[in-house]
Amino acid sequence: MDSEHIVKNVDIIRIKDNKKILMKDDIIDEDILEIFINKKKAFQMVFSMTDAKALAAGFLFTQGIIEKKTEIKTIAFLKTKKQCHITLDTLAQERLIQFTNGLQIKGSSGGTLLQEQTEPFSSPLAQPENLFTITYDQVLSLIQLHWDHSELFHKTGALHSAGLCTPLKMLAYYEDIGRHNALDKLAGDILLEGIETKDKVATISCRMSLEIIGKIIKTGIPIVISNAAPTLCAVKLADRAGLTIIGFARNNRFNIYTHEKRIIETKR
Repeated sequence: MDSEHIVKNVDIIRIKDNKKILMKDDIIDEDILEIFINKKKAFQMVFSMTDAKALAAGFLFTQGIIEKKTEIKTIAFLKTKKQCHITLDTLAQERLIQFTNGLQIKGSSGGTLLQEQTEPFSSPLAQPENLFTITYDQVLSLIQLHWDHSELFHKTGALHSAGLCTPLKMLAYYEDIGRHNALDKLAGDILLEGIETKDKVATISCRMSLEIIGKIIKTGIPIVISNAAPTLCAVKLADRAGLTIIGFARNNRFNIYTHEKRIIETKR
């Protein structure tokens, strides 16, 4: 992923110890992505100008407008216009109309919410045969690996991120100024590349709200690790869906909120 072009070096004034210092600082740039579906503008969102196709596809996927890659007939990003053009099949187009006209509760990112108080829903994560496990040490190793990948955050302090991991390594890493966008980029790559997720882990840099946990559930990833906190509604939803939530993972500790059987003691 080419991320360096979204960082700009600017002149700033820093005040330290009651003194003014003229210096340079790295800051993140941003722009507006327009998503056209079947030649009509359907959505627009502020983003960090990387992984546009994954972001657009992932947003449609996590919102239930598309359910599989074959429902996308074509997808193209016009870099100069900051436009992603997508052609959907008839079934996905019908879902788009339902989404646009629906009365669903909207989250802070503009998408619909999976809610813990709704009728039962089927989730592959809740099946007994999904017994994928990782060790205590692997939890701490993966969140450290996520932190080590966060070079642009260390430079600017202005990005959220989402990683896709095996128990031993980082497979992919996605960044954006918006935490919802980072998760949608992850979901979009999973969809477009056909990545198997039942034995993968998500690492994220943000608090785990209903929206964030809803997106993780959509991907089929069974374990999510964050250095931040979950909300109560997100924990209830994850418990019901079969997702293992780990929060406050940092240094030598972490909290397990749901489905703890997937996290096992490290054998010394």
